[in-house]
Amino acid sequence: MYFFFILFFISLAVIIFMISRKLLLVNNSVENIKNETLLSDILDFDRIKHLTIINLKKASHTLLWIVLKTYIISSNFINKKRKELVEKIKSRMSKRHKEEDQPEKKEVSKHIKIISEYRQKIRNMTHRIKEEEGIE
Repeated sequence: MYFFFILFFISLAVIIFMISRKLLLVNNSVENIKNETLLSDILDFDRIKHLTIINLKKASHTLLWIVLKTYIISSNFINKKRKELVEKIKSRMSKRHKEEDQPEKKEVSKHIKIISEYRQKIRNMTHRIKEEEGIE
């Protein structure tokens, strides 16, 4: 909190100093030198404008390159992770379906076993008879 108060009073003092300096120049009837003419004598605005435009173009090209590279890398990363995730989901779903598809083995009653064995024997006998007779 004190830090902000100190900064406030320092900036206030600097502003007061700048305003008083301007007032002294006006009161003493010193030549009114406009800031624009003073700065234009010291600095070449056309050259500064040209250099600024060139540097902005370079910076925009660099920024565009960085954005594109980041986009390509992130899209590649997302695609890889998506494929891995799809494979994991498919493997888990297939495991779950295998478990659901396999019903619990129940003990078959003796009567049903005897009937199924009898039917199997009859099929085998009919198949042998058809082979011997040449049917089918």
